[in-house]
This record gives sequence, structure tokens and C-alpha cells, in this order.
Amino acid sequence: MLSLKLPRLFSIDQIPQVFHEQGILFGYRHPQSSATACILSLFQMTNETLNIWTHLLPFWYLLELVTALYMTDIKNDSYSWPMLVYMCTSCVYPLVSSCAHTFSSMSKNARHICYFLDYGAVNLFSLGSAIAYSAYTFPDALMCTTFHDYYVALAVLNTILSTGLSCYSRFLEIQKPRLCKVIRVLAFAYPYTWDSLPIFYRLFLFPGESAQNEATSYHQKHMIMTLLASFLYSAHLPERLAPGRFDYIGHSHQLFHVCVILATHMQMEAIFLDKTLRKEWLLATSKPFSFSQIAGAILLCIIFSLSNIIYFSAALYRIPKPELHKKET
Repeated sequence: MLSLKLPRLFSIDQIPQVFHEQGILFGYRHPQSSATACILSLFQMTNETLNIWTHLLPFWYLLELVTALYMTDIKNDSYSWPMLVYMCTSCVYPLVSSCAHTFSSMSKNARHICYFLDYGAVNLFSLGSAIAYSAYTFPDALMCTTFHDYYVALAVLNTILSTGLSCYSRFLEIQKPRLCKVIRVLAFAYPYTWDSLPIFYRLFLFPGESAQNEATSYHQKHMIMTLLASFLYSAHLPERLAPGRFDYIGHSHQLFHVCVILATHMQMEAIFLDKTLRKEWLLATSKPFSFSQIAGAILLCIIFSLSNIIYFSAALYRIPKPELHKKET
């Protein structure tokens, strides 16, 4: 019979500092794992296993939803194009995230590059959200205003800046971990805040008659889950309070992944309800996005985000190794 030998696991004091996770003491993979070993680690319990599966399984579910939407003759329904784009970007970020966690143990530079790509995918999703919000969720008073006209264009700029900042933050991980965390959180908080301005206006100021519908409760739940996810990502709880107790199950990044997926689900429900319930009013009030507008925004985001990723990836190989992996002071 064939026997499958799973990769050996290591403790925190056996691997380079760049691979360390706060409060996680055991279950690390070899810091120079092969691609095969990384894939095999999907089927053994490491401190990354649930990080991978909490995004990989939702990806397949979301992909089925995208396929179902595409089969509804969406090519002839320009009103639904923003929804399709949003749902496609909602598939991309969990897939890229699961791949990043899978292959991040191949080398120190591979770890950084994997997460550069992860940040780019998250920002692409942020732009997809902005496109859907602009098309379906804007409160009545903000429709056809200057803010509405430039909302998506500035969302594109935000994704480019956010990708650059979050990639740059990885160069500070060892020497300035607190500054690294602050920059990274701000890099993602700013695009989220910009995207959510119409929702804040709608929930806390004047929604307008057409926006007073069942989607409101889902927008509220989405906001709560996003805030919870942000807290877990920043606080490193509960593993910071009991190092070694949550190495495999229950640490903050796993909980963060679950909250992010739940937040996406709530957001998707809210957008779908707005799209359905406000259709008549929206078509009478504003003009649907054209294909060139949507494609242009997405392509600009991809081109400039990839340029950021390539630039910072190349910078990894220009920095002398003693500086890149200098011990924390």
C-alpha cells in the first residue's frame, strides 16, 4: 500500500523571525517548503490549515453564485453588470487569500509576494464593492451629484494607494512591527471608509424614500461584522492572552477570515435587495454603467496594483539580507 508522508511541523523557535505570528507557538511549516509540501499541508493540521479552508470553501460557494448569475442572460442586461463584477471580485479575494496562506512557507520572499498578491485581491474586491454601491445602494439625495460622479474614479485611486501602502508595510514587519500594523490597518480602513460613505449617509442621515427597504438591516449587519473582523485582525485575540493554546484552532486570523466571509455574505444580500427593490427608481433616475466604464475601472485597478506588486517584489531582492531580516530592537 502507498503511504503518504506529511511534512514535518516546527515550533516558533525553529523558524526565522519573519514567519513568526504573535501568540502562535507551534504548528509552523518548514520555511523553505516545496510547492508539493505546501499542498500536502492542506490535509494536515498546521497553524495555517483553517486559514486556508475558511476562504477556500467559501470561494467555491461564491463561484457557484457567479455561475448562476451569468447563466441568466446577463450579457443583455446592463443593469446587472455591476452585480456580476462585484460577485466576481468577491470570488477572487478568498481564492487568492487561500493560495497566499498555502504557499507562504516556500521562502521568505515568497511569503511577502504571496501576501502582496493577497492585498491586491482585497483591493480589487473593494473596487467591486464601490461599483455595486454606486449602481444600487446610493441614498436618494446623493444620486447624480458630483460625489456620485467621481465616487468610482476615486475608489480606483484608493485601491492603488492601499495596495502600495500595504505592500510597503511588510518591509517594516521585523524592525517596526507596531508601525507595520498601523500602516496596514489604515491601508485597508481608508478604502473601506470611502466605499461606505453612501451607506453611512443612508443609515445615519437621510436614506430617501427608495432606500428605505429590507436591505437596511443587511447593511447594518455587514458593518458590524466588518468592525468585528477589523478588531480581531488588529488585536490578535485570543492567542495573545494564552500563547500556544490557539495555535491550530480558534486563533484570531481564523476568526477574522470567518467574519470577513460573513460580512461579504451580508453585503451581497444587501446589494441584491437594493438591486431588486430599487430597480424601477434607479433606472428612472440614473443611467446604468456602460461596459467601457466598468472595464476601464477594473483594468486600471489591476494594472496599477500589479505594478505596485511587481515593484515591491523586485525590491525584496534588492535589499541586503542582513537588513531585511534584522532582529527586532
